[in-house]
Amino acid sequence: MSDDTIYKRLIERYRTWLFGMPDSEDLIFMLKLRFSTQEAEFLAKLPFMPHTLEQLVDKIGVTEAELKTTLAPLLKKGLVMEVKGRTAVRYSLTDSIFIFYRMPGWKGETDEINRKLAPLANRYYIRYMGADFMGHPTKALRAIPISDTIRDTRTILPYEDILYYVEQEDYHTVSTCACRHRHNLDPEMEICKHETMNCLHFGKLGRYIVKHGMGKEISREQTLEILKNAADAGLVHGISNYKQGMDTICNCCPCCCLFLENIKMLPPIPIGHQRSNYIVRHNADTCKTCGLCVKRCPMGALELKDKTDIPDADDSPKLKPRDLKEIAYDPERCIGCGVCAHKCPTQSLTLIRRSERDENIPDNPSDAGKRFLTERKRNFSKIF
Repeated sequence: MSDDTIYKRLIERYRTWLFGMPDSEDLIFMLKLRFSTQEAEFLAKLPFMPHTLEQLVDKIGVTEAELKTTLAPLLKKGLVMEVKGRTAVRYSLTDSIFIFYRMPGWKGETDEINRKLAPLANRYYIRYMGADFMGHPTKALRAIPISDTIRDTRTILPYEDILYYVEQEDYHTVSTCACRHRHNLDPEMEICKHETMNCLHFGKLGRYIVKHGMGKEISREQTLEILKNAADAGLVHGISNYKQGMDTICNCCPCCCLFLENIKMLPPIPIGHQRSNYIVRHNADTCKTCGLCVKRCPMGALELKDKTDIPDADDSPKLKPRDLKEIAYDPERCIGCGVCAHKCPTQSLTLIRRSERDENIPDNPSDAGKRFLTERKRNFSKIF
């Protein structure tokens, strides 16, 4: 069996799972950068649903000692997930987004493999993978508002409140932002000047990341400081898109983030993050039309436009910026992140509850996974 045949078998395996793996001229070379032929052959046999070592021994037909030896380097590479439950440790094959776009950047490595992979992964996402990844109703991340931008805090539910969520977690970690790191390694991309050490993970995923050298444990106070700095810098808080069991908070910039970087590529108006249950309200009476909110909005939902009814300067007092310009707002683009409102000097922007029905957010990771598979018309029987 040729090497390419083995990798093609693995590609077909990935296509039965959450995000697939579209064809491209670079795909097999990208896979070869991530793992060897022997690893690819083993991974093609591994289930996506978590299994214990004993279950994997029966399924794959190797001894437990052989299995542990094979799994060790794959865990380090982020190709296999390891989760410690109440009764056992379980292992599963990670998804295609994880192997190309999450784990490779978390370590912040700038070795030859990462330098080769980065431009290929960027091109592959923009040309092939992004359309499928973002082109379905249920998103992998949702926008969660910056806490001080919501007008009536009594309307906030626990899964919508980033501060409440952070306070409930007992294990906090930080890794390099994989998206920003990948872009900064690509000579065809402009260097992103935002902070890179601000990809946050919690609970079981956080423990897996720290155990295998993909990040470090931090305190609750350090987590809050990272979130504050990200909000000040105009980054979007993107949290795992479910109500319970969230394990990730990304701090996303529109130039690099998988969920934001190609919002102009897919008509009519692609929404990378699931919207929050809030939307911007603008007070024109107090607005100075300074344009800061326009610069900060990651979705292009705000625009500074010339007024058409400008008073005659000869008959009026000295004109102010607000007499010449006005803010135009496109609610269809708004994801309710609060980035625009957070730094408004006159507090003329706030978030209010959307008037329509709340977003249909999955209850937990299992519910989200079922939605991903159903929306992509996957065969559930092939994931084990």
